[in-house]
Formats: sequence, C-alpha cells, structure tokens
Amino acid sequence: MAASSNVKRLLIAFVPCCALALTPAAAGARDTAKNDTHHGINVISGGVGENSEAQMDAMRKDFNLQLLFAAKDGHFLAGVPVTITDARGNEVVARVADGPYLFVSLPPGKYRIRAEYDGKSVTRSTTIPDGGRREQVFRFEDPAMSS
Repeated sequence: MAASSNVKRLLIAFVPCCALALTPAAAGARDTAKNDTHHGINVISGGVGENSEAQMDAMRKDFNLQLLFAAKDGHFLAGVPVTITDARGNEVVARVADGPYLFVSLPPGKYRIRAEYDGKSVTRSTTIPDGGRREQVFRFEDPAMSS
C-alpha cells in the first residue's frame, strides 16, 4: 500500500509539470532562467524545464519578492506581462515572465504588482520589509485548458 501511495504522490506532482509543456503560453519559453536588471533592480524569471526550475530554486534566497503564475486549475503559466510600481506610482519593473516564476530584488517599501494573462489583469499591493521576503501567487483562467 505504501508504494501505491508514493506513486500517487509522484503522479500528482508530475502531471501538472507535463501539462506545462502543453500550455501555449509556455511554448516559447526557454529551459534556462533569464536574469537582467530593470531600472537597476535585479530581476530573474523562468522555471520552464528542469534546468530553469533548478536555477530558479537555487537563486530563490537572493530575491525578496517571489511571484508565481498559474492557471486556476494548477497549470503553470509563462509569458505573463508584469509591472511593478513603487508607492509614488513610478514604474520599477516592467517585464514579461519567461516562465511561471519571476523573482525581484526590491528595496524595502510599498509596491503594486500588476500581472496580465489572456487580457485579464490582477493587481496586488505588497510591502517589502527591511530584510524580509514576500511571495505572491497569481492565478488566472487558462482558456487553453477550458476548451
């Protein structure tokens, strides 16, 4: 019985990862994390494929804002445009996530995060404390999975 239970757990974890490869938004994504800066702020995105997911996991601790993009049914999404503005409304990051993960190193302060998928946007506020981290999960309807 224990072996059967372990197989079930593996399948539950594995099947959504396989479905990611079939998600149209992930089709153009690369199997390496993409790191760059925007207005002097370090940003990295990725998580499609084993190499990129491992890279993202290894660098997670270096970023104080960690975003995840997924469909409401659990499938990961890529190609999500993201804009982050500071408390004054100044744009500090504008980036299309190359995978389901987008990590950002922000100075402490208040921010608004806007993510868009399939014409629908979600906006959230967050505060990055001095020495702290924040995680946000953005869930969207995935029209490719509902048809």
